[in-house]
Amino acid sequence: VGGGGAAGPPASLEDSTTTEQGPHAGAKVRIQVHEVRSLYCAHCGDKKLITLRCKGRTCPDCRRSEYWRLIKSYEGLVDRMVNAKHAIFTIPNVLRLTKGVVLSLTRSIKKLFRRKFYQERVRGGLLAVELTNIGNGWHPHAHVLLDADFLPQKKLDADWKRLTGGMVHIKAHEPRNALRYLLKYVGKAPDIYRVDQGAGGFKRYCRPEERDRRDAEFNAAMKGLRMVQPFGVLYGKEKPIKPVLTCGQCGSTDWITDWGLQSMIDLGEIVEGGLSQPPDEPLNGEEGGSA
Repeated sequence: VGGGGAAGPPASLEDSTTTEQGPHAGAKVRIQVHEVRSLYCAHCGDKKLITLRCKGRTCPDCRRSEYWRLIKSYEGLVDRMVNAKHAIFTIPNVLRLTKGVVLSLTRSIKKLFRRKFYQERVRGGLLAVELTNIGNGWHPHAHVLLDADFLPQKKLDADWKRLTGGMVHIKAHEPRNALRYLLKYVGKAPDIYRVDQGAGGFKRYCRPEERDRRDAEFNAAMKGLRMVQPFGVLYGKEKPIKPVLTCGQCGSTDWITDWGLQSMIDLGEIVEGGLSQPPDEPLNGEEGGSA
């Protein structure tokens, strides 16, 4: 088989390090382990390595990949918006972050928009959750790209304050620019490690043990939750098809894994110079690329 032998499980591992930014940053503060898998072209045997996502929700590499996936998914949809607006909904800071806190934020936004006044004016949009911690507790808030008619700032702010005790700010925005602004918080490591409380001067960051505690709290709160949620006219709309991985040698889009390759060797389906015949169930190209 071209490009490598018939390596079987387990897959290899690759370390990715992130460096904290700011004057008080150390060197390597976190190592994210990403599993690397091998794929083989089902027709010519060419080998390709793909990197899988790690399980952490704070990994900057995985979040960057997620940013570009979401941009491609929603750019075409937001172009259909009649009157785009960008709103930021906040709730009071909390000392302990839980899944219930995050859900209360998103559910309160949906509850607000179910009221008759807003149903008549809001057609739909995208909601992106952002969680920060700069040393004065967790600050849950949501960036929402709305397709809506005129919404009075005073009424919106008053209704939200009565509902949650928080604040809201809204302004008109060009749809694609608003989308990129909204998603930029999804595409980078969250700002959850500071202890400067937003005071002037240099940003200061917490010690490693506190960083680990905040990491664990963030991951537990966001486990199983989507950071970006469409609603209204954007919910359930068809999104662009994910690009298919194509072999650079022969142009095929059919792939097999290490395990499939080893199975074919065991069954005698591998002959000198390549595959004796295409496999019955090739791996779909959707698994290719960075997952």
